[in-house]
Amino acid sequence: MAAVNFYLDTHPNKAGECPVKMSVIIRKKRFFPTIGHSVSPDVWKNGRVSRQKYENSKGTLATKINQDILDLQSHFTRYAVEVDHIPTPEEFKAEMRKALGKSDPTAKTSTAPKTRTIFDDIDQFVQEEGVACQWATSTIQNWETFKKRLHRFNPGIKYSDFNEEGLTKFVNFLRTKDHLEENTTQKQFNNLKWFLNWAIRKGYCSESQINRYRPKFRILEKPVIFLTKEELLTLYRYDIPANGTKVTLTGPDGTPYEKTVREAGALAKTRDLFCFCAFTSLRYSDMAQLRRSDITGGCLYITTQKTHDRLPIDLNSFAQAILDRYAHEKYPGGLALPVISNQKMNQYLKDLCELCGFNTPITRTFYRAGQKVRETCPKWALIGTHAGRRTFICFALSSGIPPQIVMKWTGHSDYKAMKPYIDIAEKTKAAAMTLFDENLKQ
Repeated sequence: MAAVNFYLDTHPNKAGECPVKMSVIIRKKRFFPTIGHSVSPDVWKNGRVSRQKYENSKGTLATKINQDILDLQSHFTRYAVEVDHIPTPEEFKAEMRKALGKSDPTAKTSTAPKTRTIFDDIDQFVQEEGVACQWATSTIQNWETFKKRLHRFNPGIKYSDFNEEGLTKFVNFLRTKDHLEENTTQKQFNNLKWFLNWAIRKGYCSESQINRYRPKFRILEKPVIFLTKEELLTLYRYDIPANGTKVTLTGPDGTPYEKTVREAGALAKTRDLFCFCAFTSLRYSDMAQLRRSDITGGCLYITTQKTHDRLPIDLNSFAQAILDRYAHEKYPGGLALPVISNQKMNQYLKDLCELCGFNTPITRTFYRAGQKVRETCPKWALIGTHAGRRTFICFALSSGIPPQIVMKWTGHSDYKAMKPYIDIAEKTKAAAMTLFDENLKQ
């Protein structure tokens, strides 16, 4: 049996990741190509990516990398035994493509015209609307997810299928097969409505039932997840333990358990980036695009990706201290702060908040597949990057800063979007007055 091994190249790329290489001997000749993936050395063990939730700088998940390694190992173990000659470089590349399920770019393609599908139209829709509306990368990814769900629902779907019966089946598919929460189901339906109205305007289909069909979505108000003043300062001042340190924590029920610290450097950067959002009200997308040239005279000026508004935001001493921490670092494009992908930052943030002991039980109530679900979990499990912006708004309002001033910083255009935060601020003020009253009585 041929030995097919995988190892890391010793020369890292700009992201600090090393290319994965394969070593295989065929008819006494060794081949050692790269397989098209790069990974961080600290997650590589025994020829595999050891951390299941790992994602490299190109967004490729560990499961995909490990699957490709398994496919290559299986294919070339068999191929090395069966082949009766030393393959040419072109033949070897062809076998690489075959093992990974990739098409041959030199193969002749059929001259028959391809039948255009709804999924081709969705690609055109995303391209046109993405340029016209200046979509962020996350929005484009959301539409890719929508396309995949529609394909799972019916790979051969046609515009004529979107009658009342077909629309009902699609909504039920989202609820029962994809097990989406009701608010996510509503968003996916609204995406379909947006796309079909675009297709009608383009003349790809005639008027459909989409504008007359109105399914009922049972949406329950979700709790606004943010950090209190004490929690924010705890996180801001938290000294990240060294890698491998075992930290004893307490669960919501009082049960002690241990958590091992991993990727301390990434946790430290995540702490700073999240706190910067909490001190400035920036969304993740705007924080990740912040350049040093946007900062002048104790104020940062940023054009938001979501609303395209030009906002001036006064820098407080906490935000300035974080900027000063990275002032001597050089980042691509003149960025002011290091950038971690939103997905990875969310993962690190949960680890951080768990280490900080933010374990207050929080109950969410929502509908899924027609059933009312009550879900209770520790606060750290619900913290995401957007909680930084929520933290700023809640703290600013509860501190007595008028909503109209806060809205100038955050870019909110009306009170409707601010109402959940104003309600929280009012409850905070009422609780503070009760405590004030009790102290006076004592």
